[in-house]
Amino acid sequence: MTPEVQRLERLAERLRAVDPVTPSPGAKIRGWNLVLAAVEQSATVRSRAHPVRRLVLAAVAATVLLVAGAVAASADSLPDSVFYPLKGVLENVRGALAFSPSDQLTYHLDLAKTRLTEAEAMIARHRVDLADPALSALDDQLNDAALVVQAEKQSDATIGAAMENRLQQAIAAHDAQLLGLQGQVTNPTAVSAIATARARPAQALQTAAKPAAANGHGSPSPNGKGLGSAPATSPRPTH
Repeated sequence: MTPEVQRLERLAERLRAVDPVTPSPGAKIRGWNLVLAAVEQSATVRSRAHPVRRLVLAAVAATVLLVAGAVAASADSLPDSVFYPLKGVLENVRGALAFSPSDQLTYHLDLAKTRLTEAEAMIARHRVDLADPALSALDDQLNDAALVVQAEKQSDATIGAAMENRLQQAIAAHDAQLLGLQGQVTNPTAVSAIATARARPAQALQTAAKPAAANGHGSPSPNGKGLGSAPATSPRPTH
């Protein structure tokens, strides 16, 4: 048996001989008060650190909600809205994700329809200055769609023909909408802008019908840009 073990055994024998000590009620109360004071002090230290953390979390949450709200508001914004530039950013993102020719055609036709809706709304609000850039952007989107059709016809004539038919149907629908709008307005500037917008899609139809080698146009931009020559002061989403 080692000396250390012998020392521990002697200590155990001595402790067994000591009578147990029961603390008095006053000592118990004092001990409990000390425990409560220690707990309160610890809680106070933590509460001083937590407000900073809560403020940071609240600021982050508010920022997320603000951005989400702005994105939602921009989805249906019009050229006279402060959220309109953000709408263009989102449209560019969508265009970057359109990889297949069919998706690219859908993207351009959707944006053409959106620009027509915006132009119609601006004319109704007597903002021809904002309607004209939207009509120019409508034409640009149709031209980009025609380039997509033209390129696809070179690689797959059957699919290209189907895409060309989609473009023709979209242009016909736009022309019918513009014709109805033209009969409702009396502003000479608006009437002229609408008449010009009705004549422009003929170029897109010619582009789509020509072989790529016989046409001087390049490929459509990957993000669908092409609003036309609108004034720099006009709010402009996706070109």
